Amino acid sequence: MKKSEQKKLVKSSEKIFNSLTKTQQLIVLVVLVLGFLGYFVFSQSGNNNPFSQEKVIKASNADELLKLQWNGSDTYYVKLNGGKSTFSAGALAQDSNQDDWLKFSPLDSLGRANQANARLSYNRYMQVKTMSRPRIPNNPAGWSYNGRSNNQEIYFENGLVTLYNRSHLVAWMFSGDAGSKENLVTGTRAMNSPGMQDFESQISDVLYYKKLHVRYQVTPVYQGNELLPRGVQMMAKSIEDGGKSYDLNVYVFNVQPGYQIDYLTGVGQKTK
Repeated sequence: MKKSEQKKLVKSSEKIFNSLTKTQQLIVLVVLVLGFLGYFVFSQSGNNNPFSQEKVIKASNADELLKLQWNGSDTYYVKLNGGKSTFSAGALAQDSNQDDWLKFSPLDSLGRANQANARLSYNRYMQVKTMSRPRIPNNPAGWSYNGRSNNQEIYFENGLVTLYNRSHLVAWMFSGDAGSKENLVTGTRAMNSPGMQDFESQISDVLYYKKLHVRYQVTPVYQGNELLPRGVQMMAKSIEDGGKSYDLNVYVFNVQPGYQIDYLTGVGQKTK
């Protein structure tokens, strides 16, 4: 549209607006404001928003979590239930007579680790800080295939790292568990760090600065007989203040940018 035509359109619009009553003018302004707000909200809910799936995510079972897909961004997780944990009152009060505790589910028939639960405490956290961390004594399911390690060196975040980590469900700094088989999964570097590690750092701040107990649960999610989890669900809640200091519910994808993962065998192949 030419500038002269734009000016005519503006003048015409001004005349029409000025001819309206004050009530009609107010209605027009309200409609325009609502229109702009609607456009803003819509534009923020597009595919570039890493949490655009949040409105459809239900943290009720593994089948629903397995339907989630990583969107290829550098955000390796999505919030579940609006980011809020779903612990029952009984789960939060479990063994509250103990300062801290750690409970692992048994390995399944494929040797895979399953859900881990814990009550984290400041005292245990500080105790572990004084300990020397030993080498991880075990390899998780999917670490090797046909007698050969699945690991390989890769470049990630401007550094040379390994494709896989022996990923703790409950981090060493919370428990002092160096790596029981029930506490380890084969996790990509991205899932381990920054994926899980960012949230573990937040929890450690709650323990150290707030000195609150934190109810913690990490659940690896497998598809069929695959040895590697497709991701892990992390839930945490500060107990004494009912989650005011910290309340977490996320699903972290077991993915690595530029690599295709065979979750059945653990073999990873570079794609680009």
